[in-house]
Amino acid sequence: MNGHPDIDGTDQDTPSADRAAVRLGALGALPFLILSPWLAGIAGDHPWRPATIALLTQYSAVVLSFLGGIRWGLAMRRIGPAQTRDLAMTALPPLVAWASLSVPLPYTFAVLAAAFAAHGAWDAFAVHSGAAPRWYGRLRGALTAIAVAALVLAFVATG
Repeated sequence: MNGHPDIDGTDQDTPSADRAAVRLGALGALPFLILSPWLAGIAGDHPWRPATIALLTQYSAVVLSFLGGIRWGLAMRRIGPAQTRDLAMTALPPLVAWASLSVPLPYTFAVLAAAFAAHGAWDAFAVHSGAAPRWYGRLRGALTAIAVAALVLAFVATG
């Protein structure tokens, strides 16, 4: 447990939670899997290019903010000074996501890719320390790889 009480019974590998999270995570990955290749495949003067860029940057920012919310929930399980530190850290993903919307192309995609990669590492540490269940680490690893690859592709496509 490493100082993390199992208040809701989620520290074990639970097949039902794992399956539901995988399905919902796959649905959440679809915009990355659709928008980035579309963006890379269309001409620079395509009429839908600006909308595609806007959709991908905005969706990425929303997902990054959502990940900060997940970390808030994990931090709520902590006790003492570590909880305060972890709660403060959960403000970073939405702030970075929001700031990334003001960064010019193609660098907005680089900022988002770096933020997703950093958050993926943070999630891996959470699993390793016992702050998050093992199934969450496997899921976040796969979804982080998809998001980072999609954002790198978007960076190249808009650079």
